[in-house]
Amino acid sequence: MKELVAAANQPNTKFAFGSFGSGTTSHLAGEMFKYMAGVDILHVPYKGSAPAMTDLIGGQIQFTFDTNVAALPMLRAGKVKAIAVTSAQRSSTLPNVPTIAESGYPGYEMVPWIVIVAPRGLPKAVSQKLTSSIQDILKDPNSKRDLERAGLEVAFEEPQSYDKRVATELPLLRAYVHRAKITAD
Repeated sequence: MKELVAAANQPNTKFAFGSFGSGTTSHLAGEMFKYMAGVDILHVPYKGSAPAMTDLIGGQIQFTFDTNVAALPMLRAGKVKAIAVTSAQRSSTLPNVPTIAESGYPGYEMVPWIVIVAPRGLPKAVSQKLTSSIQDILKDPNSKRDLERAGLEVAFEEPQSYDKRVATELPLLRAYVHRAKITAD
């Protein structure tokens, strides 16, 4: 990442990073990196990962922040190179790729997560059954293997810990939204 920042800081250099959409975790990951690295890099929002990857491969942008799921096919095909992961620890799907924190930006962490949601007021018995079924799927070795092959880090959190995660992460994300002057379209 230090080499990327050094290249971006060269005089008369135009550097841009792509995201899979304005205001997404991909965009916020880039804004967080820009802030922590003290570098001014143009954000180019795309309508999804595929067009961002296409422009990365084509050289229209210099890098992108994307999910393992979206990046793995291009990584496996040798069309792109992973230079860092945004999690605090190395990814089990990309164990040889350092974290951004390891790469000289301590404290950097931006991990998008997938949440299964249901309508407010869902009966407790239904919620418990759904939670139990999801846990069973994630414990199944074949399901876990398939999810990991697709690039997902398999983890389960009880609904109560999700509320705590949101309460912790939301103020941090709001600060980056404010700093980067991100507005709703």
